[in-house]
Parts: sequence; structure tokens; C-alpha cells
Amino acid sequence: MEESQTDVKQEAPSTEEVKQAVNEDVKPEQVPYARFKEVNDSYKSMKANYDKMASKINQIEEDKLIADGKKDDVIANLKGANTELQSKVSALEGYVNEERNNLLSAFPEEKREMYSEVDLSVLRDIASERTELKQKKIGVDSTRGGTSKEAPKAFHEMSVEDKSDPAKWQSYLENFRRK
Repeated sequence: MEESQTDVKQEAPSTEEVKQAVNEDVKPEQVPYARFKEVNDSYKSMKANYDKMASKINQIEEDKLIADGKKDDVIANLKGANTELQSKVSALEGYVNEERNNLLSAFPEEKREMYSEVDLSVLRDIASERTELKQKKIGVDSTRGGTSKEAPKAFHEMSVEDKSDPAKWQSYLENFRRK
């Protein structure tokens, strides 16, 4: 009895062995996600630090030029940056207006004015839902005034098997019930 209760322990693999086993499964052209995340996070933090330092350096240079009495140079630099931003803003506004006009062209004339002031992302959603509804075809039985059920066979057209089938009679009688 005591022999069957002996403690059987196995060594748990170390994290290095697990990483190595995972790395063996990965194809040479693929990068393991853990490594990708590590490098990506490192890149993002370095980029953030670089952006902070670049803005500090620009601020120090502007302060130095102002202290030296060269305010005109600082103003010229800011105007140059402003014109670059203005060209980007105008290009973006052109894109937004073109996209809005393309989306609004799918609507009827009376709805265009109503949707003209809607945010572009909301307008995209509305337009996509509208096209989905247009593409969706709804079948209606035109012989029965707006209902989608098939008209039952006339009693005299029913075969002997149909007349003896309770399910057929049930469906036949359902068509005569008041709703």
C-alpha cells in the first residue's frame, strides 16, 4: 500500500527551456510575438523620448534666438511651419469634402441636405447600411396581397394523400384563420 503512494515528482521545465521549445516551433521567417512586443515597446518608448528631446531642443533654440534679439528669425520659422501645416490641413479638408460628396451622392436629393452636416464616420456607417439594405432582396408572393406564405392548394386540387395528411390540413386551415 505504501509503495503505491510514493511521491512521483518531475522537474518543471525552466522558462528558458520553454522559450527554446517555442522558438523551435517558429519558422525562421517568423518572429515570436514576445520578441516582437519587446522590440516594438522599446521602439515606442525611444520614439517618445526622441520627440520630447526634439521639442525641448527646438524650444531652447527659440529661447536663445529671442534672447539674442532675433525675434524675426523665430517668427519666420514659425510662419514656415505654419504654411506647411496649412497645406496639410487643406489637403485633409479636400479629402474629407470629396469623401463626403461621394457618400452623399448615393442618397436621394431630399436626404442629402439632412445628412450634409453629419460626421464623416457616421455618414459612412449610414451609407453602408443603406447599401446593405438595397442589396438585400426580400421575396414577396405577389399573388397573395403582401403575405409571404404560399397560397394553399384549392380543395378540389388536393390529392387523396394530401387530404389524409394532418399536417397539410393544419396548414390549409391556418390560412383561413382570422388574424
